[in-house]
Amino acid sequence: MQLLYGIDKDLHDKARQKWIDLGGDKMEAEARAWIEAVTGETLEGPTQEALKSGVILCKLINTIKPGSCKEPSKMSAPFKQMENIGNYLAACDKLGVRTAESFQTVALYENQDMLQVITQIHSLGRVAQAIGYAGPSLGVKLAEANKREFTAEQLADAKNATTFLGKGSHGTAGGAMSKVGGGKKYAHVADVEGLEGLGMGGELGLVGKGATGTAGGAMSKADAGRQIDTMSKVSGADGLGTGGESTLMGTGSAGTAGAAMSKVEAGRDINKMKDVQ
Repeated sequence: MQLLYGIDKDLHDKARQKWIDLGGDKMEAEARAWIEAVTGETLEGPTQEALKSGVILCKLINTIKPGSCKEPSKMSAPFKQMENIGNYLAACDKLGVRTAESFQTVALYENQDMLQVITQIHSLGRVAQAIGYAGPSLGVKLAEANKREFTAEQLADAKNATTFLGKGSHGTAGGAMSKVGGGKKYAHVADVEGLEGLGMGGELGLVGKGATGTAGGAMSKADAGRQIDTMSKVSGADGLGTGGESTLMGTGSAGTAGAAMSKVEAGRDINKMKDVQ
């Protein structure tokens, strides 16, 4: 067993944990059994050692689709074995194995990432079923595209149809309500106290129309006069204002009993106050 130190040990430990988390042992056993079933060859020793020459892999892909891969070299030279692996990967790519599920040649030959190698073999198993290979299967068959064809008339109807954004309230509960039904709704709202001036349609609301439509706005001038007369009989309300005139704060003493007093009378009152001990 090779001893690892520092960053090499950290990388090895992370790779091992990833292998465990993704069920590497189970995936490897399934891939190994599938390769043996398809090729008729028995894999000797560890999976990496059995596949690193590329010979078995080339036979695997040529069994699934004859002639898809160049016949492998039987030479033991490293560059020839790596060339075999490269030919296998190129053939898999043409068959439809996704690049993201493939692996680099050194991942297998130098035993750098066997999890990715096993993942690629599982991907090939799915693709093999999708292209009609009738032999042993591995994994779930890839979903087939369900392309739909529409006639020119159907496409034209869809193009002219009013979309949800374009039709406003059409088709909704409010849009389906008749004018009579809408009137009944307004009548119910009108029976609720405290909603004067809020507005129930397109008319101005309380904020936009001032007192229009409220009890005060509906009061006649005669009624308003009576209200003013009533307020004038209240003691202490001098100068508060009951209409649009200036109020006590705006006119000082204007309009009060003190303002109506002449200067002579005011002087007498002042003298009287002086005589008080």
